[in-house]
This record gives sequence, structure tokens and C-alpha cells, in this order.
Amino acid sequence: MYRVRIEPSGHEFVALPQENLLEAALRSGINPRYSCSNGSCGDCRVRLLSGQVGQHMHGDFHFTEQEKSQGYLMLCTTRAESDLVIEGDEAHSTKDMPHQQIEVKVAKIEPRGEAVRILHLRTPRSNTFRFLAGQHASLKLKGLTPFDVTVASCPCNGMQLQFHLHRDAEHPLAMRVFDGLAHGKPLLLTGPFGDTTLDDDSVRPLLMLAIGTDFAAIKSLIEHAINLELGQPIRLFWLSDEVTGHYLDNYCRSWADVLDDYAYTLRTTTTAIPSKEELSALIPQMVSALSLPEADIYLAGPSQSVTYCREALMQAGADVQRLFEFRRRVALR
Repeated sequence: MYRVRIEPSGHEFVALPQENLLEAALRSGINPRYSCSNGSCGDCRVRLLSGQVGQHMHGDFHFTEQEKSQGYLMLCTTRAESDLVIEGDEAHSTKDMPHQQIEVKVAKIEPRGEAVRILHLRTPRSNTFRFLAGQHASLKLKGLTPFDVTVASCPCNGMQLQFHLHRDAEHPLAMRVFDGLAHGKPLLLTGPFGDTTLDDDSVRPLLMLAIGTDFAAIKSLIEHAINLELGQPIRLFWLSDEVTGHYLDNYCRSWADVLDDYAYTLRTTTTAIPSKEELSALIPQMVSALSLPEADIYLAGPSQSVTYCREALMQAGADVQRLFEFRRRVALR
């Protein structure tokens, strides 16, 4: 294994001899600039400052002789042969993410009880989807209204995407997923959207609340934190009604094996949108889980639930500047 440092950010990742530098960076939670990932566009160009590299695969993009002499290379066609220092661009915020339209295909539809389906989509290898943890995208099936949904998967793999859908009669695409979409069925993916993402550079403890299938946003954040090897404490609370259920309960528990300081609490509510009484009963547990003034707090759920929790946590001492929200304005049905 070789250690690679990116300047000027100072971010580091580990590269294996059998993978290209782009794969290694994404696997480690780093967000370098790239587009095609197959050596055609040159968007993932960086400059080698020190170390030895080898060719991982052939690329159609060609550097000028001057660029070659300056040490330019493409992450997707290059592998490490020693520890490296490279100079290149990274995505630090949602403003750095390009707007994309990609034809994706259904890879799998995973039933999770009667009310939830996990939709797995696959992009072309030559056109992976770039996004940050917590962002969402629009899915469109020919002849149906576009459906906006959070990307539940980790940004480390922009070719294998996951979305959590709740049965909703007012959204034809969601109902088509429940009725069954054929393997390989094409959809149009547009995005990413949303300004709330994980603050990669923060070392503050993380306090997270998910309600129902809005757990998708929190799942993406935690998977990204794991790839970044963040070491701060993480406290997760997940509220869900009996119909929706805690459909990835065992997966959430497994995070304790890879996170040093992690605790997970689930609560069952009487309805898909928790009552104020149910939220009020939860707030003291969240307050006692971590020191609120020192924590980064992420809330994902229906708009009215997030608003109530935000106000209650602020009254309990949460730092308003470190309180982040994923709001869903359409109620579950």
C-alpha cells in the first residue's frame, strides 16, 4: 500500500498497486475532479510533485509535451508505485459538483417489508455520478413525472447508486418501483441537488436523527465518514413507524464494528410523521448523548418534525451554526 497526499488540501489516502489513483481516492472518501473515469476527458488531471507512478490502463486523452514535462497525469489511468504527493482539484462544497444528466439502469429492487423498496441503479462505467454525501437527485421514467429522492449510497462509488422509496400513491414512479421494474430498465438521473452535506473537515462529535426513509441521507453521511476514517463520536437516533420499520437495523448495528465510538438508538412511532409528544420524549435522550454545544447535528425527516427538533435542540444549547437539516416537504402516506 502506498500513501498519497493531495496538495494544497493536505488530504491523504491509501492506494493499492492493483487500482488506479481515482479508484483509491474515491474509496477513501476523497472527492477529486473527474468525469469519464476511463481516460477520455482529462478532467481528473493532476500534477505529480514527488514519487513514482505506473500506467494502470490506456487513455485516449493526450497531454502536450510541456504538460508531460511538468508532471501532469490522469488519476484514472495511473497507479502508484511508491508514496506520492500530487497537486490537484477537489470538490469541497456542493458548488464544486457539476450538474449531470445520466441514463442509468435498474440493477436491483430490494423489498424491505411492505412499505419500503431499496432501488439500486447502475450508471455507465464511462459516466459515473458525482455527488456529495447527503445530496439528492431527480429520477425520471419515460412517461412519468420526475421523482426527487435522496441518494442513500456512499459517494465513493458513483456507479452503484441506492435510493430508499416509501410507497406513495401520489408519486407514479415510486409506485412503479413497488409494482416491479425490469432489470436493466433505463431511467434518467439528474442532479445532484442540495446544499447540506457532511463537513469532512470537522472533528466535532456527530449527533444524527433520521425519521422513516429519510434515514437514506444519514446512511450516506455515515458511510462517507467511515471511508474518511473519521474518529469522532457518532450518535445515531432513528425513528420509524411500524409500517416503515427500521428496515436496515442490522446494517446500522454493524457500523459499531468499524467505528471507534458509535451508539445507535431506534424508536418506534405511532405514525410515519412522529407526534410532538414522541419527539419531546426523544429530545432528552439526544441531549444526554453528547455535549450539544460541541456537536455537529444532522436532522433528516419531514419538515415539521425537523423544525420541532431544531427548535428544541437550540433551546437545549445546540450551536445553530452547526445544525444541519435534510427536510422532506411531502408527507409519507
